[in-house]
Parts: sequence; C-alpha cells; structure tokens
Amino acid sequence: MDIKILDGGFGSQLSTHVGAKIDGDPLWTARFLATNPNAVYDTHLDFLRAEEAIKLLHKAVHLAKAAVNDYTKEIKDNVENRHTMIAGSCGPYGASLHDGSEYNGAYALETIPCYQEAEALIELLKEYPNVKAWLSFSCEKGTQNIVDGSNFQEVVLHCYRKALPGQIIAVGVNCIAPKDVTPLLRNVNMGSANEFIPLIAYPNSGEIYSPTEGWIKNESCAPFESFIPEWLELGVRYLGGCCRMYAENVRSIRKEVNNFKKNRAIMD
Repeated sequence: MDIKILDGGFGSQLSTHVGAKIDGDPLWTARFLATNPNAVYDTHLDFLRAEEAIKLLHKAVHLAKAAVNDYTKEIKDNVENRHTMIAGSCGPYGASLHDGSEYNGAYALETIPCYQEAEALIELLKEYPNVKAWLSFSCEKGTQNIVDGSNFQEVVLHCYRKALPGQIIAVGVNCIAPKDVTPLLRNVNMGSANEFIPLIAYPNSGEIYSPTEGWIKNESCAPFESFIPEWLELGVRYLGGCCRMYAENVRSIRKEVNNFKKNRAIMD
C-alpha cells in the first residue's frame, strides 16, 4: 500500500520561526518571502525532517528546492522517504479576499468550495494533458456537501471520471475538522467493485476559525491520529495536515501510517 505523506499548515509552522501574527495579513505567508526568506526555508526543512513525501509549494519554488536539496544531502539514504516531490498549491479565488471566504463558497485545486470551480479546473487541466493534480474540497460542517450545497460524493465522482485518465491522482477534502472526514469519504469507493478512486485528506487541527478572533480551541476534538486507520481503510492514499498542523503532527501522521502498514502486513 503506497501512502504519500503531505506537509502540514505552512503558516502555522512558519509562525514558530517569525514570532509574528500571520493570520489576517494581506499577503499572508508571502510577506516573509521578502522580509524573512530564511524562515520560509526553515519551515520547508521542518516538514522535510518530519518525513513527508510531497512538499506543497508555498509561493517560492527556489526556497522549496533549496530545502529539498539540503535535506537530501542531510539524510543520504537513511530514511524510507528520501525521494521528495514538490507540488504547486492552487487555491480558490476566495482566499484572495482575506476574510475567510474560501470556507463559505460565495464565489467562483485546493479548498475548492463549489461545483462550478471544480469543473472549470478539470477543463483547464485537459489543456495540459501531461500535468497531474489532486482535487480537494472545502466542505460544509456536519453535512455530505461541499460548501456551495452540492453533494460531495456526486461532485468528486463526476470530476474524477470527467478528467483525462490518470490526470487526477486523488480527490478528497482539506481544512475541515478530522471528525468530519470519514462521513464525507465513506461512500466514494462503495459504488463499484471495479473502480478504486484514490482519496486525499489533509484536515486542520479541529480548532474553529473565526475571521474576527482567529483560531479558537475546541476541547472536544479527538486526537487527529486516532482517525488515520479508518481513513486509510476508506482509500486515502495522500495524507497530511492543513491549518494548525505543525511538523510534529506530520511526524505523528508518519508514525501512525507506518503502524497501520505493519499491522496490515501481519494480518496478510
């Protein structure tokens, strides 16, 4: 079972290096490309040292490449996950409004809030047949819907099947509470015994985001790691964290995935 580990919340980890508030800044993490590029580099390296397989690219290609190159020299061949991929992150239009709009779907491949935007991205990808991507959605809390009200399962199946064969490597969810992942993914692979759709999940910490107050702790959150075995059973093959997920959380994800694979090997 090949499971790729993503990074966590880049802004969250970056905040441990810069000692400044990032949430709400008009430039978000991009500001530090100009004011503190070393912190951006160090943040990439933090996640690499946590042994994630795919490095989500946050604004600066050269800093990500530099971190990967230095990490490769650092580890030599001493870890399982020595071949790191860099993935470009394409978010929704609403993120540019700086008011949390990417979570409400009130606008026209990540944190996608509405059916029309997802379909437009699939059509765009067809113009670049050699490009591969995953498609992850922003979903409405406690429902089976993405945030524009469209049914999640119907949308992901439509997008996956409409894309060029093999172009969409996974579909799924990001930046939602861990407890909301399973209800959304549960039925995606139930429709056909002859079709397996790789899933992706990179939830946030389970804390609640307020545009005015920032992140609010949710004491009722179950540990993120406790959900991982059931996600893998459902077909998740790309796994990581989003907001408020740090390098130490990525290490925990890697550990839980390794435990799952060992247990599966024993059962087989």
